[in-house]
Amino acid sequence: MKRHVIRLLFLLVTMHVFSQNNKNNLYSGGMLFYQPGYTTTSTDYQTLKNNSNSIGGILRFYISDYFTAGIYGGSQRTKYTTDGSDNSYITLGYGGPFAGISHKTGKFRYTLSGFAGMGSVKNLHIQSQSDNKLTDAYLTKYPALVYSPILSIDYALNSKISFTLQGVYLVANYDNKFLYNPTLQFGILFNR
Repeated sequence: MKRHVIRLLFLLVTMHVFSQNNKNNLYSGGMLFYQPGYTTTSTDYQTLKNNSNSIGGILRFYISDYFTAGIYGGSQRTKYTTDGSDNSYITLGYGGPFAGISHKTGKFRYTLSGFAGMGSVKNLHIQSQSDNKLTDAYLTKYPALVYSPILSIDYALNSKISFTLQGVYLVANYDNKFLYNPTLQFGILFNR
């Protein structure tokens, strides 16, 4: 774990040093606060196809005029119903590095990048419950490899704050299964 943290810090410092050439923006980062999506997967208990919501964040470093790299992560939650409950859910948590190309023109910045990182899939499947008491439920958690393309358009509200709209197609490989989650992400970025 220490090695990964040291490598990440080295990568971030290196990107920051090389990004000094770009006088307009060195980096941007912020919260992706509204993320409607759609989850498709199969668990040990049933096939799921349902809407999801989430929250996440992104930190982008701009390297020269056309390259970007950074870290990205979040959590997707999909609630679903079973015969005995309306409270079952599956959650995908993920985070890791991304790299790609980026171009700024006027108040807009267009970015195309690819993300790959580790995560986990947690599933609470409730067969039956009585009021707030679970009478038959299963909780599973699996490590996952998560990857996605990231397409984003940022609009500069001023020199320090931008509104961002991102499209991602999250794919998680866990326990010999796949979870697919196309998502739109709306957020606010703070620029330097």
